[in-house]
Amino acid sequence: MPPRFILGIHSGHNASACIGDESGLIYAVQEERLRGEKNYWGTPTQAIHACLRHVDATAADVHVIAHGSTQAHCKYHSREDVLRAYRRQKSVLGKLRQRIAVPLFIALRPTWGRDRLKADLEGAELGSIPITYHDHHQTHAATAYYGLRASSVEKYLVFTCDGDGDGLCATVRVMGGGEDRLVASTPWDNSLGALYSWVTFGMGFVPLEHEYKLMGMAPYASDHAAAETAKIFATYLQLDSTGLEFRRRTLRRTNDLSESLVRDLKGKRFDHICAGLQRFTEDLLCEWTAAAVKATGVRRVLAAGGVFMNVKANKRIAELEGIESFEAFPSCSDETLSIGTYYLEAAKRYSPDRLPPLKHFYLGDDLDEKETANALRQSGFQFSQPADMATAVAEILAVGQPVARCAGPMEFGARALGNRSILADPRNQDVVRVINQMVKKRDFWMPFAPMVMAARQDEYLQNPKRLTSPYMMMTFDTRDNFREMIAAVHNADLTCRAQILERDQNPPMHDILQAFAERTGRGVILNTSFNLHGWPIVRTAADALHVFRSSGLEYLQVGPYLVSKGNGKPS
Repeated sequence: MPPRFILGIHSGHNASACIGDESGLIYAVQEERLRGEKNYWGTPTQAIHACLRHVDATAADVHVIAHGSTQAHCKYHSREDVLRAYRRQKSVLGKLRQRIAVPLFIALRPTWGRDRLKADLEGAELGSIPITYHDHHQTHAATAYYGLRASSVEKYLVFTCDGDGDGLCATVRVMGGGEDRLVASTPWDNSLGALYSWVTFGMGFVPLEHEYKLMGMAPYASDHAAAETAKIFATYLQLDSTGLEFRRRTLRRTNDLSESLVRDLKGKRFDHICAGLQRFTEDLLCEWTAAAVKATGVRRVLAAGGVFMNVKANKRIAELEGIESFEAFPSCSDETLSIGTYYLEAAKRYSPDRLPPLKHFYLGDDLDEKETANALRQSGFQFSQPADMATAVAEILAVGQPVARCAGPMEFGARALGNRSILADPRNQDVVRVINQMVKKRDFWMPFAPMVMAARQDEYLQNPKRLTSPYMMMTFDTRDNFREMIAAVHNADLTCRAQILERDQNPPMHDILQAFAERTGRGVILNTSFNLHGWPIVRTAADALHVFRSSGLEYLQVGPYLVSKGNGKPS
């Protein structure tokens, strides 16, 4: 039999792999889920083998391994390594290394890292498979276009924006209708993403991981404070005369502004800094988008790259008057480069018009029936097999008890979408404190997110453009009757990061929503990821039971079973 499959991989921060064929994407998983190290950085050898096992394939069944950047950052980096790389810019030697030696080395070796990747693949007995490399930002654009397009005939304006990838930090493309045209690109020296990450580090958080915490804090400051502090950030970066590229206003690259940030932000309150950075980011992205719409005349907008994980900015972009539709690819940081590079390779090998868009993002492992039963027997917990799981879970939720859920295929990416989630009643104002004490240890200012029945979204959300939101990639203004569901709404600006769920995307989870609505009148459930603080989202029944045992959770759905610690029935 001739080779059938394409393996897409991303080696680097939050490494991942996926596999697909002519019919489309079949399976995808992040290396972190298999190694138990959040945002694992390195070559995704375990994820690659998981892909092959899923489709019962060997190396001989694979056409090609497609890599989502021309450079391969496959050396392992721990979280502490990332922090150390930021800290060392305080020393003279560190500055010389970061500002001169590293850029010079990469410029002289644009295919840096490929030898190491090849060696890693040979060590994993995958050396016989040819490797191709695709440009980082073209790969990001491919995720958005092929994954989200409604039609191959229509044209889309596709934006990418992140910290850095293959020498760029942002691009504008027109894709579709037989066209794939690069309109503009911004070199990495002028990176908005790098600026946001340096402020994240300066605020005492982990860059490349905790940027969302600054976004969550931003609404607590006043508009005046946000506007005043945004002026400081505007002295570093702006748009060029065309409005299509970012241009810095300093001699130093935005990645080298750590000392300027300390000097210019000295004495500013922490919430004012977060608010100013967020306001500046939103304003710049909106101006950039509006300029590109005007220049191209294309009003259907898609986006990818780590900066578009900023759900507040996505809301502002989506509300722009000149935009007909907007959607960001789910979990659009570098973990999805594996998916984009599969799309590019599949479009080259097969007809690009035939590639199907995403139907859902449940691309990972389902529970193994034998392993699940085994893990339950060894757990010592009480468990049953309800005839109607949706009703059983809804009844527990309706009396105010959270329920963890590990059932069905695992979601890919940063967002739990119901299959590896902790669920709760959003009207229970104490539930955030309870879940945080039980398991999450989430920062006190960060809200949880709601899962909303699509058929009832108008009762809760303001969505005049009827934008889809199955992947929690933007926030929405809420209606008055939703604001009493305080656990799922941001306390300061009353927005929510909603997952709007259609039944065909996840029938078992939608059945729980429906059963909960029948008991409470509310077509909304609070949803947060099922993991211990600082660890990846659970994957297997054993993972779920470990977190269950290590937390204060009382109830767990694991596959067809309902597990209880036996500390009393909900009443």
